[in-house]
Amino acid sequence: MRVVQQLSLIPLLAVAAISQAAEKPVNFIHIIMDDLRSTGLPIYEKNAPVIAPNLERLASQGILFNNAHANFPSCGASRASLFTGLRPTAKRFTSYDAELEKDAKGVITLPGYLKEHGYTTISLGKVIHVRGDTDFAWSAKPWDPKYHDKSTTSFMDYKDPKNIDAFNNSCKKQNICGYGTMGKAAAYESLDLPDDAYIDGKIANRAIAELEKLKKNNSPFYMVVGFVKPHLPFTAPKKYWDMYNREDIVMSPAPDKPKDAPPEAWHESGELRGGYADIPVEFTPWLQNIPDELSRTLRHGYYAATTYSDAQVGKVLDAIERLELSDNTVIILSSDHGFSLGDHTLWNKHSLFNFATQVPLIIKAPKKPIAKKVDGLVEYVDLYPTIVELAGLAMPEHLEGKSLVDNLNNPELPTKKAVFTRYKAGEKIVVEDYSYSAWFKQGKLSGHMLYDKNTDPNETVNLVNQTEYNKVLKELQSMMSKHVATRDKRELKLQGNKSL
Repeated sequence: MRVVQQLSLIPLLAVAAISQAAEKPVNFIHIIMDDLRSTGLPIYEKNAPVIAPNLERLASQGILFNNAHANFPSCGASRASLFTGLRPTAKRFTSYDAELEKDAKGVITLPGYLKEHGYTTISLGKVIHVRGDTDFAWSAKPWDPKYHDKSTTSFMDYKDPKNIDAFNNSCKKQNICGYGTMGKAAAYESLDLPDDAYIDGKIANRAIAELEKLKKNNSPFYMVVGFVKPHLPFTAPKKYWDMYNREDIVMSPAPDKPKDAPPEAWHESGELRGGYADIPVEFTPWLQNIPDELSRTLRHGYYAATTYSDAQVGKVLDAIERLELSDNTVIILSSDHGFSLGDHTLWNKHSLFNFATQVPLIIKAPKKPIAKKVDGLVEYVDLYPTIVELAGLAMPEHLEGKSLVDNLNNPELPTKKAVFTRYKAGEKIVVEDYSYSAWFKQGKLSGHMLYDKNTDPNETVNLVNQTEYNKVLKELQSMMSKHVATRDKRELKLQGNKSL
């Protein structure tokens, strides 16, 4: 009888094995566009100024998050937070050159965790900001054309001989210096060149070649494709500039200092003013000293660079479809933070205004709803746990974000009540109707600002001194205080566990 029972189980076991074999492990392709802000994108605005058909295409195939926020408005710290699943603090992930190995020693990164669980992990382009940082988390050494193609101007990626000469020589020959000991060249470039003359075209080509290899392998993969545009300088082939009518380009809806904004809200960033030729260098708080015609050219350049990078996204999406990877591949598209294009007099990220902190996010996952939107608040620290859950793996204990899988299954479900961003001495909380930022000096409040997202989406009037908002102000301050205390307590615990 026992033998008969055992024999009867064989067909069931065979069916189960076939079912498991048919259920392929899920792959992940995470596309990051550097400095891409949500403002002006067609996925978020009707009659948007930016042309981005491939972002629209991906959003129509997946789920668009309408209210996503970066946890730090600068490259290195934002990426370090995303790939560790840890929030930035006053001591951890504090600047553009933040290092995962230094600030989160012993913490397993997202690619490292997936690699431990059988994934092939690949890094292409600008992914983790500091070269060599946690390279061991990837199955192959990270590849970036700015290091491997003997580019004479690194991430600046100039092709115009005049710009190349100025960048390489103006500092030592004319004492016109930009970043470090490098010279200053133009903040934009428009040449009649093919897409792969510039870095992002090379990255797209490499991503397609890697996908063709991965298609032949049996192991699941996690590939991050880090495009550098629309980051300054705004270099893109001329055909993308030609897609815009210069005279139709509209300037910022909020070009001036917000009423009653504190001094701390302005940032002396050299993002534009300190690094490029023909740009006023004067760092006067709240001075809009970029001439109108130059402002129009710079916006034109940002739009062209965005459309160029969007076209490279399209090439990767085409390859995924051509190689028949769509059925078991999750595609995530994000930025690292936003960017101010003359908004509030600023030409940089490095601020707690929404232009710099609110960001795009699209997730397309197999067997999930398509062409849907999530209106609730989410943040980039949520991506690590989301990917882990989609991969069907156990959740690492150190993670501080919340998986978005429930919202991928049902976009109508609520999300978080609040999300948090910080920069230098400033902390920011965003809730459904308001954003509140506060700066601290020696533990005491030195300045703060409150904006109504519904009536003042461009943040032009600071409400902290208006008595009718006292209740809202106190509630947000209490929520922020509790968040910071919990976050910093977790940081101390992690330091003790990991000997940071």
